[in-house]
Amino acid sequence: MQAKCSATTKAGTECRAPALASGFCVSHDPDRIVQLAEWRKRGGRGKSNRARAAKNLPNEPMTTGELHIHLGVVFRKVINGTLEPGVATAAASVARAMTDIAKTSEIEERLIDLERRLTGRVS
Repeated sequence: MQAKCSATTKAGTECRAPALASGFCVSHDPDRIVQLAEWRKRGGRGKSNRARAAKNLPNEPMTTGELHIHLGVVFRKVINGTLEPGVATAAASVARAMTDIAKTSEIEERLIDLERRLTGRVS
């Protein structure tokens, strides 16, 4: 039978986790305090709204139509109470900036094309 951890839980009962060579489990081993804190920190980051949102987004830039679809999903989640309104506001702000940049870029390209056409006719 494997030895049990020699620490006590917060509730004051014996820890029932298997012991390592130190006589403590991974959670109670004093030599792993820094490592355990890092594991907890990483776990918290992985479950954050930001991490979950990043996992759901495609790697390539989205079209205006795709942005519209994603914002529709965000809207439904806010209405259902599964997403905080602040997160939705941030997503909408970023989407608005993305569409503004796309519009500006399209206008610049059209202007350059018109200038080329005009200078080509003059020569």
